Amino acid sequence: MQNNILSVQNQYKYPIMQEPSFTADGKHISNTSNSVIQSNPLLNAATSTPSNPAALAAGTVGIGAGLLWLNDFINTPLITKDYNNTLFKKIETFVDQYASKPFTQKITGSFRTANAWFKKNVVKKSEILRTLWSKNSIGRNFAQSTAAGTNGHLASRALQVMKDYQSATGFKGFDAIIAKAEKESYKYYDEIINAIKNSGADLSKVMSSKPWWGFGLVKNKASLKEILNKDILIKNYKAGGKTLGQKVSGYLMRGLECVTNGTFSGKGQVLMQALFIAQSLSEASKAEKGEKFSAFMANWAELMSFLATGALQVRVINKASALKFIGMSPKNVKALQEAVRLGNIAAKAGDAAAYYRNASIINNLKTAAKHSTKWYQKPLKWIGNIVGWARPNETLMPLNKGTMLSKAARFFTKAKSYLGFAGRMAIVMAIVVPIFSKIAKGISHKIFGKPVKTIEKEKAKEEAEKRAAEESQAQQLEELLKQQQTQQQVPNAQTYTQQPSQPGDLLTKMQQQAQQSQQMGAQPMQHIPNQGLQPIAGTAISKSPEENAGIKRSYIPNATLGKENPVNLAATRSAAIDAVLRQADWAEAQASKYL
Repeated sequence: MQNNILSVQNQYKYPIMQEPSFTADGKHISNTSNSVIQSNPLLNAATSTPSNPAALAAGTVGIGAGLLWLNDFINTPLITKDYNNTLFKKIETFVDQYASKPFTQKITGSFRTANAWFKKNVVKKSEILRTLWSKNSIGRNFAQSTAAGTNGHLASRALQVMKDYQSATGFKGFDAIIAKAEKESYKYYDEIINAIKNSGADLSKVMSSKPWWGFGLVKNKASLKEILNKDILIKNYKAGGKTLGQKVSGYLMRGLECVTNGTFSGKGQVLMQALFIAQSLSEASKAEKGEKFSAFMANWAELMSFLATGALQVRVINKASALKFIGMSPKNVKALQEAVRLGNIAAKAGDAAAYYRNASIINNLKTAAKHSTKWYQKPLKWIGNIVGWARPNETLMPLNKGTMLSKAARFFTKAKSYLGFAGRMAIVMAIVVPIFSKIAKGISHKIFGKPVKTIEKEKAKEEAEKRAAEESQAQQLEELLKQQQTQQQVPNAQTYTQQPSQPGDLLTKMQQQAQQSQQMGAQPMQHIPNQGLQPIAGTAISKSPEENAGIKRSYIPNATLGKENPVNLAATRSAAIDAVLRQADWAEAQASKYL
């Protein structure tokens, strides 16, 4: 038996010491990365293999064609008609008829009163809430344009329509605003709208273009009148002081944007929306009878939350980054950001005087904020510094002195800004998107019902896979023990080379004890650090209690490990083998009493 153990130990020396985690199909999976993917509906859909890829592709194309038609149906009146002649104006007028009723005015007035009370008695009395409410961190142009939401989308589209109009007519009146707003159109939204209103151009002229991704089959129509009509709808739901009818018409347009993804910014995202619908239909087909519609709506809401809340996702990051401005007034925040902007211009130009002047302003503002920050606000300020780390519009670049050292410093500062951007994107994908997707899915469950049978079926499938994985591990352990028990080939003692002892290797300890017992008999032993078992000086060789009782063993028991501790058989192979040997030891001792 002992030699069998030595043989098994030698054969499984490395696998025994480290047992990997396996799934039912034998593939090793990282629990951390898997949980992140599962919690993010977009990553989950992207990494999962569709059951029928051809049907999914065909469904995407068909649904995309339908969405493009719907997009044209919604946009055409806004492109060709004045706002007062559109469906949105009719809805506005209809709702305002009921909004003038005393009961409706009482409800809307209650909301306005509650909002004003909250700002005055809650927000203004908390520095943390004031920071989240009125202070904004500034990201890259991409982040800020996304955070601008519909304003950012429409500003970008307006510039393209202006270019198309000038190209079609030879008009030059938009050259100045196009040159000014080309890179950061979201910053100049109001100027762009005013430029169209005051241009004297033919607002009703319709331009038509074919985007590259449409393979010549898709036409994208636009007009300057469309931009002005959509500006009215955006202000209807965003600006204060609007009537209930104006709010309803504005939010209706915003809702249609979520459905088609093209009402404010063209048709570029329609195909992604079509893919989401096709994917949701595929998932709904797997649902139980009577739950297919609710399963479709829940899946679609979960996926659509990624597109529909794009602006909110960036705003969450901006608000979290703004926590670093705790202790600073909104006015000082803007002063700091302006000093950073001017300082970076000076740094690039090598203007040392302007650079150090703005650097001094930045340092003074940060120092004042640090001194006015209370102890319980510091953890949140620390979070803001982490999330908003190295944002380029809030980070002063090193001065360009024309030396290799200054160029290297500028290079590493830019590299830090890209790392910070990647970190914020990771936060969005791992934390922010899953939060919005769960909210969207929960709302869908409330409205359309929860597909209980389907969810239970999925849970049962997951539990079955988990049980299969556990059974697979148990089977591997059983096969190892069976191989150990049936091993008959005995290695030659003269040619066997003992492997070095490793901490926690129970089999190696048993091997050492067996060899020393053979050499020293039953002489009392003691354990000496770095020397192992050694005979106790001055003691005579005597028989063990087992020998005095007439118990004879076919292997050497593990006598140096003390009382057995509870072990998990699936934890390591060594622990499992040790437990089996202890049981065999006890069984042989009991049997010897009666034989």
